[in-house]
Amino acid sequence: MITQAKPEAAGEASNSLLIDARELARLLSVSLATLHRMKSAGKIGPRELALSRGCVRWRRETVERWLSASEAEGRLLDRKTWKALTETTNGRPAR
Repeated sequence: MITQAKPEAAGEASNSLLIDARELARLLSVSLATLHRMKSAGKIGPRELALSRGCVRWRRETVERWLSASEAEGRLLDRKTWKALTETTNGRPAR
């Protein structure tokens, strides 16, 4: 028997490896429209994974590392800065 997963309760975090745009927007406390504007402007550090046309996800672990590094810097690290930081430290932000 196949059962459908229950939707998450409001405010309850998922343990999935990948997160969608809604979850990323929730983590950033912004609307979906703002998230899409930020993504278009290169302000979202981690690159998204295209699972299919119109279906993108982000690796939860990467997003969490990006947010931790951003907090340490006192500002949200944009894609260019995040890429440079992770390239010099084998994919992990310097501590």
